[in-house]
Amino acid sequence: MSENQATFEAIARREKAGRKAAETLLESKSRELYNKHVELQKNAEQLKYANSILSGIMATVPDSIVLCTSDFVIKGVNKAAEDLLNVDGTDIHGIHVDQILSGLSGRLEALPQGHFLFEQEQVEPRERHKIPVEVKGYKGPVGSDIHYLLVLNDITIRLKSEKARTQMAQQIDEARRLEAIGALSSGIAHEINTPIQFIGDNLDFLVDGLQKIYRSYANFEALRKAVSEAGILDFTAEVQEINQYNSDICLESLVAEIQDALTESREGIRQVRDIVLLMKDFAHPGTGDDDETDLNIVIENVIKICRSRHKNIADIKLHLDESLPKILCRKGQVQQVLLNVVINAIDAVADTPSGYGRIRIQTTHDDNYVSVLISDTGTGIPDSLRQKIFDPFFTTKPVGKGTGQGLALAKDCIIKGHDGKLTLVDIPGYATTFLICLPIQNQLLTNLHGDVENADAA
Repeated sequence: MSENQATFEAIARREKAGRKAAETLLESKSRELYNKHVELQKNAEQLKYANSILSGIMATVPDSIVLCTSDFVIKGVNKAAEDLLNVDGTDIHGIHVDQILSGLSGRLEALPQGHFLFEQEQVEPRERHKIPVEVKGYKGPVGSDIHYLLVLNDITIRLKSEKARTQMAQQIDEARRLEAIGALSSGIAHEINTPIQFIGDNLDFLVDGLQKIYRSYANFEALRKAVSEAGILDFTAEVQEINQYNSDICLESLVAEIQDALTESREGIRQVRDIVLLMKDFAHPGTGDDDETDLNIVIENVIKICRSRHKNIADIKLHLDESLPKILCRKGQVQQVLLNVVINAIDAVADTPSGYGRIRIQTTHDDNYVSVLISDTGTGIPDSLRQKIFDPFFTTKPVGKGTGQGLALAKDCIIKGHDGKLTLVDIPGYATTFLICLPIQNQLLTNLHGDVENADAA
């Protein structure tokens, strides 16, 4: 073999090897391209499916979704938003968000990035009345830019339900007041009847006394007339008659008694007036707003209302903090709670073997809250029942005497309605003590132990 032939064969072998390597590489790259193509097709199908699902979700989700740019221009809405706003997506695309939610952009701009919630806004649909909505949302990057994602939820039905619940709560409060009035009605009737009775007796006495005074005056007139007509004639008989009559009726004493009767009648009228005013104040449903309230006065009024109930049953002693600050509360509800607890205390004392005992009511305060401690020497509450007494419909009273709602509603009023606390505490010398705490400045009460210790020491 010549040298040239050997060289050509070597070159041919190298070219053949290179072609084979190229073919192998081409085959490998082709395979990779095919796999990539298959993967791209798969991804495209998945993306298409995802877009289909997302479109389906956006079309069927009940909440209205609005997407805005960082300068508050609406870029897209879903079907629910179109229905809520009474527009087509093309009509709303590109308008400013304030055109549907007045003034919203200013509040959105002031928010940090992240999720947010506006509990009640007014959306303005085309050619419709404003609709109350809750606005939940997200401020932050969506894709490469900052966007605002707004989720609008029509709360018209919820607001109506809340209004209905509020009305029902007011009706329950009124029913509780009427129930308490019914329980106290016989005693109140007695409280009113007593002063009315002695007012009537005094008026009868005044009528009789005035008749006697008139007769005395008439005798005097007869004497005067006789003297006038007779000149210096003897009128000893008339004088004796006047003296005898005046001696019989004791005119000076009669006038004093009339004065006493008038004073007593005025006092009786005042008592009736006070009782009527207290009952009117207690039965009044109130406005539902917070009133500036002096709890000491409320407690004194409650005791006056219960006077006939606790007479001959419980000796009630008040230890009221004269420096107790006024608080903002729903006066009617708090008054109802205090009345329920005091009536329970009276009933507990009445159920003791002696049927008589003591009730102590104390008010105290610190920088955060005012508290009322109501203690009684009644039958007490067993440890096994202490966790149940605030449960709805639980009662230790006989059938027909208690509904088991008083303490449950009282705790709901104090805790949920006033951010306060109603609990049982132990005070030496008493079987049961309820502690009621109400915040002075609408703050949650967290530490009651110190006040309880002070109450124990007192």
